[in-house]
Amino acid sequence: MTTMLSNHLDMFARRFFPVLAGIVFVLISTVPYYIPGFGPVAPNVVLIAVFFWVIHHAEFVPTATVFFIGLLLDILSGAPPGINAAALVLVRTMLVMQSKVFRGKSFLLLWWGFSLVAFLVGLVIWALSTFYHMILLNPLPIIFQMLMTITIFPFFSWVFAKLHQKFLPID
Repeated sequence: MTTMLSNHLDMFARRFFPVLAGIVFVLISTVPYYIPGFGPVAPNVVLIAVFFWVIHHAEFVPTATVFFIGLLLDILSGAPPGINAAALVLVRTMLVMQSKVFRGKSFLLLWWGFSLVAFLVGLVIWALSTFYHMILLNPLPIIFQMLMTITIFPFFSWVFAKLHQKFLPID
């Protein structure tokens, strides 16, 4: 009986790992770094986490969870409520619809796809923020943020791949 319970707890923990990674990256994203001017252009590591885990295990990262992660990011970062949540739900929806394009493909194709997704997310966040504040915002900070996010994608993708091999069940 304890072996069966242990197996169920182990499987639950493994399936919860992508969600936990997303929450951890929200916390990492919202920690103040005290670097002047870094906040508006800081890489969107939550986007990287959502992209990676939805590509590899969309069944472990449902839409409601992605919305919660985005809303948590909005609340902790002081962003207008729902902007990151909407952008991340859009990303999840697009990736699930196009999963055959990315699953099992080369890293360069993933990076290229992520680049397109990152710029789309940047555009959505900029447009929603502009609408929310009712003023035309300067797009340069979001452009730099997405460029930094695309630049660090290979490192975090490698880290997530190692974590994926270690903690998640092999299908």
